[in-house]
Amino acid sequence: MPPLAIAAALTSALIHASWNAALKGGRGDRIADAFLIAVGGMLTWGVVALLLPPPVAAAWPYLIASVLIHLVYWYTLFSAYDAGDMSHIYTLSRGSAPMLVAFGAAITAHEIPPVVKMIGVALVSVGVLLVGFSPRAPLKATLWALSIGVCIAAYSLIDALGARAGGDALIYVAWTSGIMGVPMIAFAFWRRGRQLLKDAAVQPLKGIFIGVISFAGYGLVLWAQTFAPIAQVTALRETSVVFGAIIAFLFLREHLGSRRWLGAVVVAAGAGLIAFA
Repeated sequence: MPPLAIAAALTSALIHASWNAALKGGRGDRIADAFLIAVGGMLTWGVVALLLPPPVAAAWPYLIASVLIHLVYWYTLFSAYDAGDMSHIYTLSRGSAPMLVAFGAAITAHEIPPVVKMIGVALVSVGVLLVGFSPRAPLKATLWALSIGVCIAAYSLIDALGARAGGDALIYVAWTSGIMGVPMIAFAFWRRGRQLLKDAAVQPLKGIFIGVISFAGYGLVLWAQTFAPIAQVTALRETSVVFGAIIAFLFLREHLGSRRWLGAVVVAAGAGLIAFA
């Protein structure tokens, strides 16, 4: 893989783990958080829309499909974090996605990775599942996590193809964030009404900042996928579980057993094969 793609995917992994930890470790008001994240995404879109042209026609079918899937993703994400620990939800959902993306990329983009790279993708998935699977976790939390994984695989593939079709990852992800923000904000007001603004005013900058950095992290992945294999970039991004496990252990005080640390090592080994073999 190109060194720039490796650096972009790993940086995105760290960003993704960090904002998920901030979301889980916050006040627990998912509706207000969703509203503020949407505001952050729309502010970023506004800047990009002022400076750059809109997406080309070829990108719009992918963009619309991505918005719809992302809305389902956000709903499942908040529901899952209400049901279980970050270390279980986050890692199980991320681990179920890379192999699905690999199969999808082989079918839609005709990207069939070499055997060594495919082993690396498989190791990332296995390692992530080792980190995230917890036999004591509530079944409801596990089912939500697997639902998130399906959403991740779907939007990862669609967005990679959309960014390629559009020829500019920044424009594509900006317009996705901008359009998606409208129904997210409408949903938040539907659930809370005028009380939403008072709830959001408790920690407004934190939520908006999460919206901005999540935009940046995902933009890095899409940019890397415009010139590097989709499945391999996606799998490298899932090394975020290593960062997520460490953050959950150090800052959220969640217990991580030897199996989860072993899983992190397996993820690192898979990432090494993808990046350097």
